Amino acid sequence: MSKHVVQHEVNIRLNDIRLEFIRTGERTLTSGELTRTRTLPETIVAQCLQGQYEIRTQDRTISVNPGEVALIGSDVPFTNIHHLDKTGVMSSRWIHCRFTIFNNIDFSSLLDIPLKISGTQAEQVGILIGELQSFAHGPNSLLDSIRTNELAFKILYILCEVSKPRFTNFNDIRYSKRLVPVFDYINDNLSASISAKDLAKAAHMSLSRFFPYFKSQMQQSPMGYVKKTRITQACRMLVTTEWSISAIAERVGFSNQFHFSRVFKEICGETPSTYRSQLANAQYLTSDNLS
Repeated sequence: MSKHVVQHEVNIRLNDIRLEFIRTGERTLTSGELTRTRTLPETIVAQCLQGQYEIRTQDRTISVNPGEVALIGSDVPFTNIHHLDKTGVMSSRWIHCRFTIFNNIDFSSLLDIPLKISGTQAEQVGILIGELQSFAHGPNSLLDSIRTNELAFKILYILCEVSKPRFTNFNDIRYSKRLVPVFDYINDNLSASISAKDLAKAAHMSLSRFFPYFKSQMQQSPMGYVKKTRITQACRMLVTTEWSISAIAERVGFSNQFHFSRVFKEICGETPSTYRSQLANAQYLTSDNLS
């Protein structure tokens, strides 16, 4: 397969690309089909070991056979159907991860990611997932954390190899430094009420100027970005903590659990409790301390 890695000379520092989180898991089904329709704020890399995945997006349907790897970028609506093989088994291993560039841009949004890969690259990804699974209880030493980062970035590199870039110049998507205090304000006040006026003030702009400026830089409205950030953090908390859903809702700025659940399902395609139960056995590997 040809490589699509962008070779343009751009001003990117080592710490401009960051691994926000990575979690790994495996699943074995022995009865019935599991069908799930979801839209997740994270990239999914899943290798089929037995049986078959059927992946449906808005415009495509593909089958992922043993050894092949399914790839789903962040915020892509999809339906995943797990089919058992003739022996009555479907098994897979996977990672969910989130890389960002320039602090707040999801890396997968820069790529036109294929729905699956096969051959040597799929084999390489499978080996990397297997190595990540060796840190089943999370990195417990400095060397483990470094190794986790190394493996994760190797997977990101392969994603870039097999994907077509959506931008020919990364400077085209580098947001103005004027928005940095806006992102800082959102992160510092995620549990509180946030208004567009608050964000405009953080940017030292009038509301009438701030709204179109933010949208031109981030391709979404300021309050849409806030809502998405709240749900992204909620996803993380659902997997990494035992906090109640109401407690998580409060921590990400929702005073009403039912409103939180409705917004969560609107964005992710499933309820917070379903999301948590589906990932109950996932192992969460994070590199925050190294980033």
